[in-house]
Amino acid sequence: MAWRDRRREVTMGDRPLFVVAAVLAACGSGKPPASAAPRVANALVAAITIAEQRHAPWRCVAEDLPEPAAGPVGKGWELAGRTLRRTGNAKDLVIGVVADAGGADAKTVAALGRLRAKLDEASADLVLALGGMGTTQHELEATLGVLAKPGSPVVALPGDLESVAAETAAIAAINAKGAPVVDGRLVRWIELPETTIGTIAGAGSPLRLVADGCAWRAEDVLQLYQQLSARPGLRVAATAEAPRDHRAGEPALVLGPAIDLVIHGPTHPAPSPAQSGGRDGARTLLSPGTADATPRLPETRAPAAGLLVIHGASWSWKPLEDKSGERPTP
Repeated sequence: MAWRDRRREVTMGDRPLFVVAAVLAACGSGKPPASAAPRVANALVAAITIAEQRHAPWRCVAEDLPEPAAGPVGKGWELAGRTLRRTGNAKDLVIGVVADAGGADAKTVAALGRLRAKLDEASADLVLALGGMGTTQHELEATLGVLAKPGSPVVALPGDLESVAAETAAIAAINAKGAPVVDGRLVRWIELPETTIGTIAGAGSPLRLVADGCAWRAEDVLQLYQQLSARPGLRVAATAEAPRDHRAGEPALVLGPAIDLVIHGPTHPAPSPAQSGGRDGARTLLSPGTADATPRLPETRAPAAGLLVIHGASWSWKPLEDKSGERPTP
C-alpha cells in the first residue's frame, strides 16, 4: 500500500462493517433472546454477502481484460493489443516516474507541474504514474492532466485510491484535449528493442481499496513475472503497490522468477537514492516517493519523483525533489 496519512474515512473493506453495525443496532441494545440468534446470524451473513457483491473490485491483471484502442500514441509510440511499443530502433528511453499525489490539492498540482518541468528538462519520453493520484474524475483529471504532454504519453496505473470508472473518464477527457494518457490496467506491456516493462495495477486485496478500484490475484502476478522473466534484455515490473521489505509491502510481489527491476509505489515518502544496474536478476526496488505537497504524518518531505534512464540493457536511476515550493508542515 502506498505510504500515506489516510484522509478518507470509508474504504471498501469498511462497508461490510457498517452493515454489521446497522444490523446489530436493529436488534436493540439488550441481549437478544436465544430464538433470535439464528435470524441475526443469517441477517449478518446476507448483509455482508450483498455488500461484497455490490462493491466487488474490478480485475487489474487478467488475460480477459478489454484491449485499448490500437494506434499511434504521442511521439514515437504505438498501441497494439495490450502492448505499448516504441517505434523505430531506439534503444534508449527516459522515463519519469510519479506516484501518490493523494488528490488534487492546489499545492500538489503546482508541485506536479514543477516535477513535470524537471522531466521535460531531462527529455522524458514516457511518464509512469504508479497510482495514488486521486479518487474522483476531477482529482484524476487534475493530477494526470498536469503530467500529460502531447509528445510523451503517460501510462496511468490505478492504485489503492483510484476509482476505475473515474480514472477511465478522466483519461478519456485528457485524451480529448490532445494529451496522450493510456490506462495501465489495460496496457500490460511496454516494449523497447532491449527492454520490457510489465505493469501491475491496483491492490492485492480489496480491503486496501478506497473506491471502486481494481485488485489483482497472486496467480496473475506470478504469471506476469514468469512471462517477463523469459523476455530478452532488461526486465522491469512497474507496480502500484510495493513488494514486501522490512518496513511494509505486499509479499506476493516478492515471489517469482528472476527479473531485474521493480519500480513501485512508495511505502515511505522519500524517493529511492541514485543507483544503476543491468540484466542481473537482482530485482532491485525503486520508488519515486510521494508527490503529495500537503502535510503528512509521521513524516512530511518535499514532493518527489524519479527518473529512470534505460540504455540498451543497462539502467540508471535519479531521484527528483521539488524543493522550490513552500515546504508543508504537519
